[in-house]
Amino acid sequence: MKAYSVGNNKEDNGNFVAAYYFRYDELRTIIEALEELWNYEHQWAQDDRPSVVKWAQESMDRITELQTKVDYYRDYALRVREEEK
Repeated sequence: MKAYSVGNNKEDNGNFVAAYYFRYDELRTIIEALEELWNYEHQWAQDDRPSVVKWAQESMDRITELQTKVDYYRDYALRVREEEK
């Protein structure tokens, strides 16, 4: 990770939003790690116990949401970089 800053953006609850600056390869590594974590949770989702399945599915949903955000920002950054060339 290169750097971070706290900007003027705020969440709905009034908390400031921190911006972290990653290199493109770091974002790809984060995405790959999230995929591995999702696969691990997917194994738990195959369990016979309903409470474990529910927990695993909720965890997989959170991982998917985070992965989608990271992937979106990486793709957006790559497009901006291409436009600046």
